[in-house]
Amino acid sequence: MFAKRFVILFLVAAIASLYSCSSSTESKEKKSNFEIIQPVVEQAIANWSDPVISAQALHDNIANYFVVSVRKSEHYALGHIPGAINIPWTQIAKEDNLEKLPKDKHIVTYCYTGHTGQIGATVLKILGYDVSNMKWGIMAWTTNATVRVAKAFDEDTDAHDFAVSTSVPKTTTYDLADPNYVDSQDAMTILKAAADQYVSNHAPVITAQALFDNLNDGDSSNDPQIVSVRKAEDYAKGHIPGAINIPWKDIAKIDNLKKLDPQRPIVTYCYTGHTGAVACTVLNILGYNATNLKWGIMSWTKDPNVRVAKAFSESSDAHDFQTEK
Repeated sequence: MFAKRFVILFLVAAIASLYSCSSSTESKEKKSNFEIIQPVVEQAIANWSDPVISAQALHDNIANYFVVSVRKSEHYALGHIPGAINIPWTQIAKEDNLEKLPKDKHIVTYCYTGHTGQIGATVLKILGYDVSNMKWGIMAWTTNATVRVAKAFDEDTDAHDFAVSTSVPKTTTYDLADPNYVDSQDAMTILKAAADQYVSNHAPVITAQALFDNLNDGDSSNDPQIVSVRKAEDYAKGHIPGAINIPWKDIAKIDNLKKLDPQRPIVTYCYTGHTGAVACTVLNILGYNATNLKWGIMSWTKDPNVRVAKAFSESSDAHDFQTEK
């Protein structure tokens, strides 16, 4: 009787031990959301050779592209690029909307000024689509103010002469972000959840005036971390004081992410607002709290040597191509 009871107890202990080891192994093998999606995001952005396309290039070869207006539906109804379908950028990561998009044709997104179109394009790029964003948005396609809805960039109202710096601040090493979007080990499932959370809840841009006021309100505790995503040689010509430099194609690399504080707001900026939006979208998907500077460095300074790129011009960048309702 004693021997039989001993054998039973031994078997129960052995089974419990095996279960414990199995659970421990599974726990060790299970990766975090960040660990799963970071390599996917890094590869997608590092290999993105054409984040923007000009209105002229789209017009000349429009039959070769699948066009998506990411503007509000009521503004899409006022006029849109012929053949374009409408998916507002805040809904771009929804499964039913993704099913409307082809995987075998180059997609072109567009918005009002280029900013939210670039967010939509970046989300789609990370999710595996072949995509570009139309530079400057609908204001590059038409001069019709009713169709544009928003105002184009204006030197008198949108550009400032805020101070720039050439000094390089010291960087600090931080822990990486650790978002928890969904209980899954599938990269696409996590990426869709991350993208949908970002576009559904986050403001896309901050103005230069709002950023300047924040940095000069006498309270340094609420200052965002500023990241210039321009080329290193252009960063050296002048940047927003305190900004560090991480070129947009390198924004998802681990070594660069460690320079960013996941507990602090981040403001990205580029030349015109487009690649700044790429970096901003990437950071939000990876669990950071980032906002993009509207119009990029050209809204911060009027110095052409610092700007490097040219600002939007009605005479050279805007066209009167056909729209349809």
